[in-house]
Amino acid sequence: MAKNYFKSYIWLLETLQTRGRLTLKEIKDLWMRSSINDEEKELANRTFSNHIAAIADIFGISIKCDRSDNTYYIENKDELNGSGIREWMMEALSLNSLINESASLRSRLIFESEPSSHRFLTDIIRAMRDEKMIEVNYQSFNMDSPRDFLLEPFCLKEYKRRWYLFARDHKGKYKDPHSFALDRMNSVIISDKHFKLPKKFNAESFFSTRYGVLHYEDEEPALIKIKVSARQANYFRTLPLHPSQQELEPTETTKDYSFFTYYLTPNYDFIHDLLYFGDDVEVLKPISLKKTLIRNINSLIEGYEKQ
Repeated sequence: MAKNYFKSYIWLLETLQTRGRLTLKEIKDLWMRSSINDEEKELANRTFSNHIAAIADIFGISIKCDRSDNTYYIENKDELNGSGIREWMMEALSLNSLINESASLRSRLIFESEPSSHRFLTDIIRAMRDEKMIEVNYQSFNMDSPRDFLLEPFCLKEYKRRWYLFARDHKGKYKDPHSFALDRMNSVIISDKHFKLPKKFNAESFFSTRYGVLHYEDEEPALIKIKVSARQANYFRTLPLHPSQQELEPTETTKDYSFFTYYLTPNYDFIHDLLYFGDDVEVLKPISLKKTLIRNINSLIEGYEKQ
């Protein structure tokens, strides 16, 4: 497996983002003092050049050298917030920068642990870029033992602190990509075999009516309407459950609650999240979804009554 340079890419971008233009010598000196340089090795010129090329290929962020003073800088700095992955990346960089500059506060910053296996992100992104299949040894929570897959990697999605690869099983019978959690991968090897990403595939369209990461072939999207209490409505407004979320115009008779609509497949993930809000959320339509929630609630009550 290729060495994982993902943290090095983050470090280089973070350094240039926070410190501005730097000479190669200044970058090398900072690298020797960096906490992620576990082996305390110097940053070789060739490695530095490879990092710049990889950052441009993978993230579309261009690092250039000003030959007038031999300083390196981020050329398209103004465009860093132009896409979801860039925005996610720069948020991570800003947070890392604040932590590094405020070492005394580290014991006062509490993070949720992320089980997702970041060590496979670089290889998977490279395979997606080069349209190469990947050989994955994988064991889901429902498998008794690990299995080997030859996958065509279509796209990546982060959901509830886990990374998921949506890929087509090259030897499988399903045409649509299925989800594979990175934290359940034991190994990832980039294959020499190539695949062609379907021209009609678009990640945003693929997830437009999907919720979370679960999807079954016989599920169909539906127009969903829910009623949300006033004390919870602002949570929905500031952090929508799904891109299709829309709020209906309020009236004088609805000052104590709000209505939201969605167009999506009401799968297990969606039902689970609605139940999380308890009596602050009521499903109005479709009736079939309302009945499903009632069954879940009754089953929960019965379980407690048996104890």
